[in-house]
Amino acid sequence: MSIFQEDGIRMINFHLPPPIIAAIKSEWQTYVKTIKTYPDNFKGRGIVMCAGGIKYFTCAWIALKALRKTGCYLPIEIWYRGNELNNNCITMLEQEGSIVCKNIEDYTTNNVVGVATKPFSILYSSFKEILFIDADNIALKNPEYLFENSEYKKTGALFWPDFWETAQSNPIWEITQTPFAHSKEQESGQILINKEKCWKCLNLCMYFNYKADVYYKLLFGDKDTFRFSWLALNQPFYMIEREPDTCGYIDSNGNFMGISMIQYDIVNEPLFIHRNLIKWDETEERKLVWKKIKTFKKNTLEKKYINGYSNIASHYYMDFQGEYKISEFEKIFGYIEKELLELLRHLRSTHIYSELLLTYYIKHGQKLNNFL
Repeated sequence: MSIFQEDGIRMINFHLPPPIIAAIKSEWQTYVKTIKTYPDNFKGRGIVMCAGGIKYFTCAWIALKALRKTGCYLPIEIWYRGNELNNNCITMLEQEGSIVCKNIEDYTTNNVVGVATKPFSILYSSFKEILFIDADNIALKNPEYLFENSEYKKTGALFWPDFWETAQSNPIWEITQTPFAHSKEQESGQILINKEKCWKCLNLCMYFNYKADVYYKLLFGDKDTFRFSWLALNQPFYMIEREPDTCGYIDSNGNFMGISMIQYDIVNEPLFIHRNLIKWDETEERKLVWKKIKTFKKNTLEKKYINGYSNIASHYYMDFQGEYKISEFEKIFGYIEKELLELLRHLRSTHIYSELLLTYYIKHGQKLNNFL
């Protein structure tokens, strides 16, 4: 279990004795020796996204509409597993143009589930150069220019930071033979990778995800399995320097409820807004939640990171305390949330979505609270 401290350090309450650490380290080092050379059968550039189940189908459909509106017409692969998407959903996604849905079970018999689908889809995608975007992540402008970034071209990997740092006491440093450094963890809602340059790292990342019973406890899911795979193999990458802002609303008690992350590009321009704490499937159609943006003041040492849960709204939130500035969302980004909510209303009005919703909630025995 991870413990998120106000000083921005992520601790864990998961202990590994030295002999176990040594064994884990030896296992991944042995695995690396078995990785085959880059197969050179991947071509071109494209977007990859995972969208299994009604939650991420809803998010993906909205994200794709928003992405195409920016003028990005790169080919897109949507990955899912088994029966997570029915034929109607696949048709609805693919009719957006230059989009192909791919079933993970057509590529492996391994049990690739949850967040492990992310590195898997990157690894097995037909593209050589990939911009992976989480289904709940909205591109604020056409991201194609990222492929021309000099740091990306040099390293083959462009990563984005999370709010947190990995504690020095975390065994992952010793397991990957990486000297401890005060550095931000990775937020994997968006990743830019050249597979030819990073082939071994990607395979090691997938290995870490297959060993989720250990690595997810150390790294809080999949997100930092990328960074520590690169670190373990001494492979360079470029991490965006500016940390994300938190975006949300003020609740009835006057408390800030950050429910999305705003991520920036290499020149500090906003590029993505990752709606990671209230996803589109559970969003009320007439309720705006992108109201305020909190940003730490430049070079301030007065920073507190508050990772909490709202009993009023029944969701997790992220807040900043210390020296920060607060901005009005609409003054910076206009009416994008209203436009996205209109897309959500349209999606929910379709016959395909109604059938999908009913099937899902009958199967799982849940109520249709937000949809009636």
